[in-house]
Amino acid sequence: MNKNATNGLPSDASEPPSGWHWLDPARVRLFAVALLVGVVVASTTAMLIAGISAVQAVFFGSGDERFFATLLSYAPWWRVMLAPVIGGLIVGVLIYGLPGRRYHGISDVMEACAFRGGRMDVRSGIGAASAAVVSLGAGASVGREGPAVHIGASVSAWIADKLGLSSRHALTLLGCGAAAAVTASFNAPLAGVLFALEVVVGYYTLSVFGPIVVASMGALVMTQFLQGHSGTLFTIPSMTLSSYWELPLFALVGICAAGCTVALVYGVQTVQRAHARCAVPLWLRPAIGGLVVGIVALQVPYALGVGYQTTDLALKGALTTQTGLWLSVILLAKLLATAVSLGSGFAGGVFSPALVLGAVLGTLLGSSFAAVLPGAVSIEPVYAMVGMAAVASSTLGAPISTILIVFELTGNYGVVVAVMLASAVASSCMGFAPFRSFFRWQLQSRGVNIVAGRDQSLLRTETVDALVTDNYCEIAEHDTLLQVEIKVSRGRNHAVVMLDDANRFLGSATLRDLIRLDDDGKPYPVRDQLRGEDAVLSSGTSLRGALDALASHAGDFLPVVERDDAGVARVLGVVSYSDVLARYNELLKQARAEEFGVT
Repeated sequence: MNKNATNGLPSDASEPPSGWHWLDPARVRLFAVALLVGVVVASTTAMLIAGISAVQAVFFGSGDERFFATLLSYAPWWRVMLAPVIGGLIVGVLIYGLPGRRYHGISDVMEACAFRGGRMDVRSGIGAASAAVVSLGAGASVGREGPAVHIGASVSAWIADKLGLSSRHALTLLGCGAAAAVTASFNAPLAGVLFALEVVVGYYTLSVFGPIVVASMGALVMTQFLQGHSGTLFTIPSMTLSSYWELPLFALVGICAAGCTVALVYGVQTVQRAHARCAVPLWLRPAIGGLVVGIVALQVPYALGVGYQTTDLALKGALTTQTGLWLSVILLAKLLATAVSLGSGFAGGVFSPALVLGAVLGTLLGSSFAAVLPGAVSIEPVYAMVGMAAVASSTLGAPISTILIVFELTGNYGVVVAVMLASAVASSCMGFAPFRSFFRWQLQSRGVNIVAGRDQSLLRTETVDALVTDNYCEIAEHDTLLQVEIKVSRGRNHAVVMLDDANRFLGSATLRDLIRLDDDGKPYPVRDQLRGEDAVLSSGTSLRGALDALASHAGDFLPVVERDDAGVARVLGVVSYSDVLARYNELLKQARAEEFGVT
């Protein structure tokens, strides 16, 4: 093999040096596949939403999430309490069959993007979506955007795998799937694009941006075709700020929002530890959590379900008729229900609960400010909108896409300064916490750090196969040191690989390693100086694995072998430490060029 021939890149990995490179067939194919992903993901998201409504109708008699809290206030007590329990039992069985016996959500998409080159298991996506349908339909306090993004990413990863796309294009399609899912869930194409870039892919490049936009547009058209309309999720009157002197108050809302997110994370962690301390079986935990959620919902119906009605009431000012004490009860009940639902293993996202928490928190703070400064502050719905953006920003760790989601959900841009300020303050305050967002905390709890994720992904997804060379000296089993020196000088290769008469691999070394003398000044037998069969690499080993192996064996090279059914090793070639480092450096330069739009 020639180490300078391919460098391990697919044929479509480099841009044409000049000319009409936007007409490159590989680029056109990628855009076409991105459009396909957008349409397919929008369809699967519509099926997900329809499934949630159907299950909710079975449990509660109606699948309309816009009036869920009102429905609960008139439902029999046994239905409100038992529905989450029965749903939890079903979810427990479904989760038990998933990889790792846990729900897979947005954090897993982030991990796949950072460390697996956009590769995901579509089976986990189907299982997680099924568990989410039951969880949300049974009234668990979780969101539907997490399952939508995960199933969208799983579908895109499956398409990339079936088409045999490179890791680079599979990564792009993963972003396309996430953007299409957000677009279809909230009818928010701009936010879908920014969410995919900011949260999932983690960087902005022209080569990634274009396909993601195409996927988002395809999802938007398909969603509007299926729904028959293109309205916003929340319909509220136009709002404006009373005065720019309120900006410090909006900054205070951001600080409180970050505190709400921290409380939610520690609440989920506390519930998880309580289950573990009591040795509750994994399959039973959602049912126990469902019982707690049901009991809470009997007293505070606003705590159950996705919570769109609660958010809508807050944005329309309908919650301002409640006392500050009751608003505090709603906030704490929703926080408790969400922490118990997520900590007990219900399948679902965290964005919708964050919107509810933020809307109620903003209404509570706005009412307090109005009581202290009557006539000098904006109306409570303004603070509700600012609060929902701030809590969602600190929870997702994505202030830019969250701001856009809030604006596209409400169609109101009159309070843009306040929303941006509160979101920025909330996200900045999260920098003082041990975790930057809810998703980062989930990854950290599993021992995954994606701070340098993309650079690590380059090492984990690129293999050594293209770096395998025949630059080694082959020696026989009984060669003396003098014979080895003669063969090495003839071939001018410092790497030495010993084979027996049947060409089976026995060991390797460098000539420098072999030149060792005993106390009598005689050379040690060559066979005794070789590194054994454990100091090898296999075909398909990642650059990360190769670097670790080279470091552990303190060598300048390692043989690459394949083993037959009997476990006998045959040498394919060698990989040098310098070639691995050079390839990694080349990949880093290509990645940085992409990030800055250089072709």
